[in-house]
Amino acid sequence: MSFTDSFRAWRRDLKARLPYVRRREHRILQRRYAELIEGLGWTAPPATQAALHALKPVADALQGDVCFFVSYAPEPTLKKHVRGHIEHLLRAGVKVVLILNTSLSTGQMQLDAELLEQLSGAYVRDNVGFDFAAWAHLYSLCAEQALHWTRLFLVNDSIVGPLNSAHFDRLMDRVRRSSADVVGLTESQLPMRHVQSFFLVFNHTALRHPALQRVFQRMLSLPSKGQVIDVYETRLTQVLTDHGLRCESLFPPLSSDPHSSNDTSFRWAQLIEAGFPYIKTSIIDRFAGSPQLEAVVPAEWLPPKG
Repeated sequence: MSFTDSFRAWRRDLKARLPYVRRREHRILQRRYAELIEGLGWTAPPATQAALHALKPVADALQGDVCFFVSYAPEPTLKKHVRGHIEHLLRAGVKVVLILNTSLSTGQMQLDAELLEQLSGAYVRDNVGFDFAAWAHLYSLCAEQALHWTRLFLVNDSIVGPLNSAHFDRLMDRVRRSSADVVGLTESQLPMRHVQSFFLVFNHTALRHPALQRVFQRMLSLPSKGQVIDVYETRLTQVLTDHGLRCESLFPPLSSDPHSSNDTSFRWAQLIEAGFPYIKTSIIDRFAGSPQLEAVVPAEWLPPKG
């Protein structure tokens, strides 16, 4: 463990012993629990109830590697980094189905005709339930087809990249050579070990497994990002592991401290040096203007200066 990690752990343990911190954490947990119970038991609709409009209906006979790419669209145009990512996936032989979570109408969306032609499907969906609900909604349209796919990639727009084409090619090769049923890029240890959900890959065995099918079929449009993380992201790995599926992250944790085990947040530069071809959008926002950031992220994906 590095000095920085050791200091963080010491400071966190010290603060945890303070009574006011314990009371505050207890109140936070009480609120999260109440919101979660309300969402699961009373207010959250099935993911498939959201309005969904086809810009290009999903192809009838998809085969091989398929990607459901979810992007939040606050503006009528596609985010620049999303288009770049999709183009890399297409060049790697992955068939991409795009789903845009948005509060805008279908008529307002401006999707480039050239890109639309290359996609295997494109949809505009009401902005409810975040990425998991969008993935599940799209899966409901393709459940029978998915039984015959080689792999299903679930990707969202919280990562920017690829930052390095060679690293991306190496990553895709590792995904395709992996013997795991579920492949992710990184993992976190809090509140339990789980593969992080910004880039997930399910192989043929996983796609035919009833456990994964139930996950998609029972998905709700939970009202907050925190609830989606608590219910779906952090539990998915354990649920699938309990049913005999093997889950793997391609980039092992760089720290043994469970409280700072999110390497995409705490050790993003080290990850990139290790061949990780992405950076989180939250890091770009946090370190905007940093020379270290500008050295690895293309200028067109950075926020404007000034």
